[in-house]
Amino acid sequence: MVWASLTALLLIVVGAVLAGIVVAVLGGLTGITIDTRLLALFIFGLEAILIIPAWIWGPRKYGGGWQSLGLRPAPIVRSILLIIGGLVVVLVVNVVWDVIRREIGLADQPEILPFFGGGVGGLLLALLLGAVVAPVAEEIFFRGFLYGGMRNLWGVGWGLVVSSVVFALVHLTPGVLVPIFVIGLVLAYLYERTESLWPSIVLHALVNALAFIGAYFTE
Repeated sequence: MVWASLTALLLIVVGAVLAGIVVAVLGGLTGITIDTRLLALFIFGLEAILIIPAWIWGPRKYGGGWQSLGLRPAPIVRSILLIIGGLVVVLVVNVVWDVIRREIGLADQPEILPFFGGGVGGLLLALLLGAVVAPVAEEIFFRGFLYGGMRNLWGVGWGLVVSSVVFALVHLTPGVLVPIFVIGLVLAYLYERTESLWPSIVLHALVNALAFIGAYFTE
């Protein structure tokens, strides 16, 4: 798990740095301005890299195929109920935390929707990357691989807590650590209760999509 996490972090950091260098060099030498939507597509597309270390240090090393990472059928009725309940918990926690955050003076997460460009096109690109690519890649890595490994080593309780702490910390912004930690707990709990990653992917996609849609209509 440690090697997979370090590899994932290294790949994403190197990719982001290379993207920054390319933009700086092109801008300095040619005066070309890179479309922010193209840059967003590249940077957020890097999230898909998370699948690689999860596969290498998971199924490739120990066997079991994609099912060992949680990509197996889910019980439909239970999944729907848990997704609805999980979404309610996440929304309530976000509302309550936003009040607390403002009271203690913590900065909110930077607004990233403008990075995808303006208008409906920018929103659709944000939804593609933030509500499709990111949920699939992050759930395979953080829940299917990381939580699954921690659960096997330390049990469900510690697996839920530690994997959610890691999930929150990689988002880097202090003002959203608490709600993202709770989201991590809810997503891992869904995976535990359904024995499938698909409900977690759906809930993750819903949370991200609602955030982008909300930001779009409040611009």
